[in-house]
Order: sequence, then C-alpha cells, then structure tokens
Amino acid sequence: MVKYNIKSYPPAAVLKWVEDFRYFLVRFSRKFTPDTVNIIEMVQGFYVSRAIGVAADLNIAEHLRQDEKSIVELAKITKTHEESLYRVMRMLASQGVFVEKKNRYFCNNKLSKTLLDQPDSMRHMVIHQVNGINWKLFGDLTEIVTSGESTFKKHAGMDVFEYMESDPKKNELYNKAMTNTALLVSSAILSEYNFGKAKCVVDIGGGEGILLALLLLKHKKLKGINYDLPHVVSASKKTFENYNVAERVNLVAGDFFNDIPQGGDLYFLKSIFHNINDLQCIELLKKIKSVLPKNGKILIFEPIIEPNNGKYSFAKLYDTQMLVSSVNAKERTIEEFLELFEKAGVKFHKVIKTVSPFSIIEVN
Repeated sequence: MVKYNIKSYPPAAVLKWVEDFRYFLVRFSRKFTPDTVNIIEMVQGFYVSRAIGVAADLNIAEHLRQDEKSIVELAKITKTHEESLYRVMRMLASQGVFVEKKNRYFCNNKLSKTLLDQPDSMRHMVIHQVNGINWKLFGDLTEIVTSGESTFKKHAGMDVFEYMESDPKKNELYNKAMTNTALLVSSAILSEYNFGKAKCVVDIGGGEGILLALLLLKHKKLKGINYDLPHVVSASKKTFENYNVAERVNLVAGDFFNDIPQGGDLYFLKSIFHNINDLQCIELLKKIKSVLPKNGKILIFEPIIEPNNGKYSFAKLYDTQMLVSSVNAKERTIEEFLELFEKAGVKFHKVIKTVSPFSIIEVN
C-alpha cells in the first residue's frame, strides 16, 4: 500500500498569485492567436485526456519506471498494436507527457510520473475520469443540458451510489481515485487549520481514511472515528494500520442519511455536500447538530464557486462533472452554503482558503 506523507506548501496567498499569473499568461497568449485556433485547441483537448486515460489503463508509466523502452517492447508488454500505440505515445510526448527519444524509444518525465503507483499518483483518478461510464456521460452532455437529468441510470441501470456498491472492482477504483487526490487536499487542510483544541474527530463518509490517518499522525493526542458504509469502512482498516494509528481510531459502519455517531467534538464533511441535494445537506447538518457538544464544530471541505470574474475556476469546471453524474450533485457558492446553514440552524463561522481547490468552511 502506498504511504503518503504530509507535504509542505508555500502560503496560500503565494500560490494564488502564481495561479493568477499562470492564467494571465494563457489569456495573454490567446489574445495574439487567431480565435479559430484557440477554439479548436480547446475542442481537441479531449484527444489528450483520452490518450492519457489509455496510458493509465495500460500502466505505461510503470513499465517505464526503471528505464526507457522501445515501442516494440511496450507493445509486447501491454499486448497492443505497435503502430497504434506509437501514434498515441508520440502525441502524448508532444503534449509534454512522456519523452520520445531516438528510434521510437520512450521514457518517463515529470508529468508521466504522476501515473506511477506512488505518492502523488493520479493514475486511478485518470482512469475514473476519462474511461468507462464517465466518458459516456460526457458524450450525453447535450441530452443532459436539454432534459436537466443525468443519463447515469440509462447506462448503469441504477444511480451512482448503487452502481459503486454493486461492483467491488468499480467501487475499489472509485475509492482509489478519491485517495489519489488525498495528499494534496489533506496536506492543504492540515496545514491551514488549527486542530489544537480537538479531542475526537469524526470523519463522515471518510472513505479509505487518508485524511483522518494523516491528521492523527500529525496530532498524537487526537482520537478519531471513521464513519462510512460497511464495505468502505472495512477497507479503511489497512490505512490506519499502515500509519500506526489504528489504536486511536474507531471504525463505525453506517449510512449518514440515517444516523450519525456520537462522541466527537469535531465533525468532517469532505466532498459530501457536492454529491447530495440541498434538502439532504440540511438534514445531514441537523443530524450532526443533534450529537454535537456545546463547543463542537463542523468542518466542510468543498470547492466554492467564486463570483463570475472570468478567471479559471476548478469549482466551475468540476461542477460539470457533478451535472453529468447525478441530478442531485453540484458545487455551490458561499451564498448557497450560507442558506443551507440558516435552514439547518447552524452558525457559520469562517471560510479558510487553502492551496488546494478545496476551502474549509467552519460552522458550529
């Protein structure tokens, strides 16, 4: 099992400046490029994303971990058509993913190494995003925009959560994809928030437990409860054992739509709200409020949609993923969050922006 470590990042304000400058350069270059070229480059972006998905599926980066290989060797190892594989690899190298050398040899570079099975890996997230049913959903985007309904059931015969539960392999891929993003998000959260006064943290829908494990690793006196569906919680046991924090974690199986475990003074909700509708968010907050001690707090970790300022926005981009996945799923503005808090009877305290696309929203 890959073991993550908490990473150190520059201050959020510094990275925000770098991000703004980066997208300033993108917009600046577009001003001096014909509009027809700009739009075609955007449209053809899916060529690259799908090709990266193929490389992730075939585990090309792992095959190149030790040394460079010829396309003949790669085709033999991956049991693929040599010339077709070469054309895909050649294109990826031209986009900065992998390096093409003489005589059709390829090797890894900084970008392709993110597809290795190691910390910072994005391999399972890539497969989750651009292969299988998700690819079909984006093919239905016109239909979804027209009807206002996700086509997930058309392809799977059930909703997204039933689908994950019905197939152990797909559920494993989803959980690993979520874990792939854990290092960036968890490190950002742990570096920006002061957990000094907390005694027991309950991670609602905690998945494989990476966030909670890293938190307990950093704060030796803390205890935790990882709360999720039975098949997810059982898989998280290995995570806590791997970080030597298992003795401070209680694994609780259940459905947060039905009940919430007691005993915590700090409750985590990471990537929960964007998967459920407003009414479900309100009911969930009320359930947590009913078991929250007097000085207890709730931390919500979600991307927040900023005002329409023409700048790049991860939240707005990923909201399209929410649109195709489920009729209930969406990212929210801070005003929409505040409305939920008011209806649930919880008090908004503050928002903390992090170096990741996720913000920390504190309520009590």
